[in-house]
Amino acid sequence: MQEWYMPMQRNKLMAQTITVTGRGTVTAKPDTVIITLGVRTEHANVQEALAENAKRANAVIHALKAIGVSDEDIDTASFSIYPKYNYSNGTNTLTGYEVEHIFDIIVKDTKKVGNIYDTAVTSGANVARHIQFRLANEQPYYQQALMLAVKNAKEKAIVIARTLGLPMQDIPLQIREESRAASFPPAPYSMTTLAESSTAPPIQTQDITITATVQAVFSY
Repeated sequence: MQEWYMPMQRNKLMAQTITVTGRGTVTAKPDTVIITLGVRTEHANVQEALAENAKRANAVIHALKAIGVSDEDIDTASFSIYPKYNYSNGTNTLTGYEVEHIFDIIVKDTKKVGNIYDTAVTSGANVARHIQFRLANEQPYYQQALMLAVKNAKEKAIVIARTLGLPMQDIPLQIREESRAASFPPAPYSMTTLAESSTAPPIQTQDITITATVQAVFSY
């Protein structure tokens, strides 16, 4: 939260004032997509489960690189080993192990998302978490939203002053930035397990909404 004061105006805040809240909203098309998916394997022997998982995960990475995805755009989101038990007659019996390796794949061209998803699944990925739409640089959009919020606050104050017949000053005594928020659209679908033969559906991007809110104090 930030506050701005006009010079020598801090002591006037207790004078006759109008306090308003202004909001500004800007929408933008996402330019970055983060796909979270990976490989899950199961085997009675933990070493076999690990080996199979590593084989399939490496195949996915190799296939993604072959279509132009760089190393720095493939990150391990999580890696886990889960023992599996069978409960019978009041006793838990170890039956095997499940190994899961999940990746975050950063896609900087939204038109390539479907192809990248399909390539990963075809190459061995069988677990999908979600798809996130993002902006590589949100700041310019937020600054625009902030400008609109300040204008909105002034417009509200002018309406109030004119309605009451008050001689309002155009320059505010104080402006306080209330909040900063970006509303990212939900993933178009979210799946847990994928069949090896699955084909990824087309990905339709949605607008991202950036909102700024300010509180302004005007004197009259």
